[in-house]
Amino acid sequence: MDLINGSYESSQSNILIVIHDDEIRDFISALLTGENYNVKVCFTQTEALSLLKKEQFNLIISDFQAFYINGIEICKQLRSNFRFRHISAILVIDKKNPLDKMKGIFSGADDYIEIPIDAGELLVRVKASLVRLGRDLEANALTKLPGNVSLLKELDSRIKSGVPLAIGYLDLNKFKEFNDCYGFEKGDQIIHHTASIIINSLEKFGNSTDFLSHIGGDDFVLISTPECIEKISQEIVIEFDKSIGSFYNENDREKGYITAKNRRGDLCRIPLLSVSIGIATNEHIRFSHIGEVIQVATELKSYAKTLGGSVFVKDRRKD
Repeated sequence: MDLINGSYESSQSNILIVIHDDEIRDFISALLTGENYNVKVCFTQTEALSLLKKEQFNLIISDFQAFYINGIEICKQLRSNFRFRHISAILVIDKKNPLDKMKGIFSGADDYIEIPIDAGELLVRVKASLVRLGRDLEANALTKLPGNVSLLKELDSRIKSGVPLAIGYLDLNKFKEFNDCYGFEKGDQIIHHTASIIINSLEKFGNSTDFLSHIGGDDFVLISTPECIEKISQEIVIEFDKSIGSFYNENDREKGYITAKNRRGDLCRIPLLSVSIGIATNEHIRFSHIGEVIQVATELKSYAKTLGGSVFVKDRRKD
């Protein structure tokens, strides 16, 4: 996958409604369902934040303030967690309190809609919000994680700011052969599983400002800080090796390999899937351009793939 020139696809529109009032909630849900959006509803803030960890959404429509719902707190949670940072938020605000609009925007909301709700205006604001999301995020169609363009913007911002930076370029070994043997549906399950492992590892050992991108196929790029990146990578390697056998049939799992054709077309024994991670940091090298950090991470990832098995390799060279 070419990090610089890779393509992207728009993500599907999944909307979460967090509204206390039954009439307003049902009205918005029916309206958006009628427009062919995928809609889920929650009755409390706690329920909504729990559902966000289990399912993927593009947009949240929430009360600004209601029983068991604090729209400002929901927006703060979205903007402080790398898993949710891309999700758009529209707050439902009482027209009598114009100051709430400013509070909502400052807390991280993308837009607001006033009560009483006008159907046409709501649809326009929802569509505009999703258009902005698609333009800014360019999410991967399979995992809904930020894509190539979002990654480049994030890297450019961090390189220019000079903050401590560590990126890990992750790739699966023998994924093509696995796909050929087990089929693309099973391969997609592996991709989802890998994304979940990376996300859990970032949450366990990383920072709230970390970033994860799925740039296509079985390629992922994660951004963290130098002091966290090795623990994150080690956790990914451990969890991947611990769980990958469950995706094989019993016979292949016990043998530890599948019989398939390699890239040259020769029939041979293909080992079980493993993961390679190349790590580049600005601890000892100052990067002035996106291409420099990507080149280092790509070289190290390629080297890691030659070592066999699941492994991460970190650049320890100095200027």
